[in-house]
Amino acid sequence: MNCKNKPELRERLAAEYALGTLRGRARARLRRWMHDDGALARAVAEWEARLAPLAEAVQPVRAPARIWGEIEARLGGTPARPGWWDRAAFWRPLGLLATGAMAALLAVVALLPGGKPAPVEPVPAAYIAVLSDPKTQRPVLVATAARHDARLSVRALDPAILVSGRSLELWAVPRQGGPKSLGLVEAEHAMLKLAGDADRTLGDVPLLAVSLEPRGGSPTGSPTGPVLYSGPCVKYW
Repeated sequence: MNCKNKPELRERLAAEYALGTLRGRARARLRRWMHDDGALARAVAEWEARLAPLAEAVQPVRAPARIWGEIEARLGGTPARPGWWDRAAFWRPLGLLATGAMAALLAVVALLPGGKPAPVEPVPAAYIAVLSDPKTQRPVLVATAARHDARLSVRALDPAILVSGRSLELWAVPRQGGPKSLGLVEAEHAMLKLAGDADRTLGDVPLLAVSLEPRGGSPTGSPTGPVLYSGPCVKYW
């Protein structure tokens, strides 16, 4: 495959390289091409510059004890006993999805509409979340809200996630306390009204999640069905 005379393919490969989703032989091949193609190298550098602010906006997440135990076991040490983290409720493991890569996926969605690159432009201060399927790591929802706006735009990247006869409910998962409902996602593009401006509603919310609920939403004010998707909520400014 040669991307020299295919500008859209070049941009997509450059974006995937900068994001880190281009792996193995394909990544090594593109790295070789960059040595002989200054324009391709510049495209990769531009994408790295675009994605860097999103990655830096994500709070670091402490690795669970079981990971350190596996590392020690491979190094010949004694595996650590499972800690409190591994016994915690379901919401805390969802925080492991809050990585820079998941936040950066939004840049591919937003800057490559229809596979076409967009010019670099200043992005207004906003809260941004990319929610993914934890089994496939495939992004399925993008939620954005201007910092001082009381509206949350939620766009389904895959309309197939909408379930007939049931409701997808979006939840803000704060650092402390239980999940708070942000509204129902019942269309490919939903505009949800927040209780206050985004700063007040999402300022201390590191994670958004979606649960499957009865038609009309949870009858209890808390998630009652399975949590299907989740992703980090980051500040972009």
